[in-house]
Amino acid sequence: MTPNRRRNYILTTVSLSVIVVACIVVAGCTGGTSTPGTAAGLTGTSWALDSYLDENGTLVGVLPGTEITARFDDDGKVTGSAGCNGYGGDYQLDGTTLSISSIAQTLKLCTEPEGIMDQEARFIDLLGSAAGCRIESDRLVITDAEGADVLVFVKGDESTGLAGNTWWTLTSLAGENGTQTPVLDGTGVTVTFSAEGSLGGSAGCNHYSADYTVDGAALTIEPAIRTEMYCMDPPGIMDQEDRYLALLTEVASYRMEDNLLILADSEGGDLLVFEKAAQTPDLPLVGTDWVLESYSANGDAVSSVIAGTTITANFDDGNVTGNAGCNHYGGQYSLDGADLTVSSLYSTLMYCETPGVMEQEAAFMGLLANVSSYRTEGDRLILTDAEGTDLLFFVQAPEVTPAPLAGTEWTLESFSIPGGETVSSVIVGTTITALFDPDGNVTGSAGCNSYGAGYQIDGAELSIEPPISTKMHCNEPEGVMEQENRYLNLLTSVAGYQIDGNRLDLLDEGGATLLSYSAGRP
Repeated sequence: MTPNRRRNYILTTVSLSVIVVACIVVAGCTGGTSTPGTAAGLTGTSWALDSYLDENGTLVGVLPGTEITARFDDDGKVTGSAGCNGYGGDYQLDGTTLSISSIAQTLKLCTEPEGIMDQEARFIDLLGSAAGCRIESDRLVITDAEGADVLVFVKGDESTGLAGNTWWTLTSLAGENGTQTPVLDGTGVTVTFSAEGSLGGSAGCNHYSADYTVDGAALTIEPAIRTEMYCMDPPGIMDQEDRYLALLTEVASYRMEDNLLILADSEGGDLLVFEKAAQTPDLPLVGTDWVLESYSANGDAVSSVIAGTTITANFDDGNVTGNAGCNHYGGQYSLDGADLTVSSLYSTLMYCETPGVMEQEAAFMGLLANVSSYRTEGDRLILTDAEGTDLLFFVQAPEVTPAPLAGTEWTLESFSIPGGETVSSVIVGTTITALFDPDGNVTGSAGCNSYGAGYQIDGAELSIEPPISTKMHCNEPEGVMEQENRYLNLLTSVAGYQIDGNRLDLLDEGGATLLSYSAGRP
């Protein structure tokens, strides 16, 4: 497996980009009942497509060198390979009626053999048109609303069920004495197997990736690579992670029992027991709050974000904004399908003393400027360069209850300077604050002097009266009095506000940001 493929796999899920297909079903399936999965012979079998109805209304065989599969599980899910991409969806049996809906698939592009993507698109369309089925010996025939045979499957090799779009969650692992030990509460250890011979997931704290080979029920897993985070909670999580990754290299075989995946050693002893995980729909790029989890370092390695720092991104209305770990940043982006370009990046000019933070920020901004495409996989976002190398790995940011305007002490982080298009950070060594009282007064420190003013609020509209302040003069740090005058003048230009989590932006009449605060003192 090439290093690039390993990079592209680690930290990603193989969750599905949702393509919803609403199906109105009117035909029947022999042996069907009102409960999904009770049709005689339908479930618990891996079906391999033998032929399908082409555009001319003729049943044609599957292209040589391709394999299209389907598996109907007892939980009402149908999954498989469409030839290039994995897919999944819901199915129902109600009396003599079968429906298949919410079909979703991954977004790989395959070029060989010729016609594979056209065949895949036709298969997905026909699967979505399913209106009935019948089982004839070792064949499964799916029919459309007019009763025409559209998909003909034969029983497939059960050993091919390991690879696909299924995620597995670890429930227990073998201890040093060989007995199964439950996974620690509050940890999530996962794995998924790709058809290309790589596996990956979360080891509880770090994400990992490894190569694997399978031959029937025999399974061999190479030593894994992982990210470099260190987690302290819950106690024992790192020991569990080390044990899990070590056990992966001892795996010699696998078996599936109901919704369980069991990996065993060469003597047949159970090492790892997984259960099938629920799939997560892909989140949209635009409008989702993303937080960086790791990033590409030196081209071949993946580095975790420094503990105690938070790097974020939000894409909305052609603008990307966020925190780069020390400074706030912004820029513009353009989208064309999965192609994504980021331009005109700028940031505030603060300096943070935590070791490595400024180097990490510079690396993040440089990688962001090189982004050429993106993909979302469940609650994850991966940004990629023009060569297909994964650069930045985000997850959905946890939801933060917005801090209230009144009663919160807000600390200024940046402000606009004349012209309105440039943003300046607060001078190091100065602190500017604002506290909006419920009685209509705002008070705080302007960096040197204390100030106060009346304010009025109407929905998202906010106006602040000319402030009054004490009359001290501060000589240090350099520029503090000019900064104070700028700040107090900007307060009188405020016409509105918006709060996003623990961030407050005061806006002018045109909606441009004049002053940006964070909740609480630094």
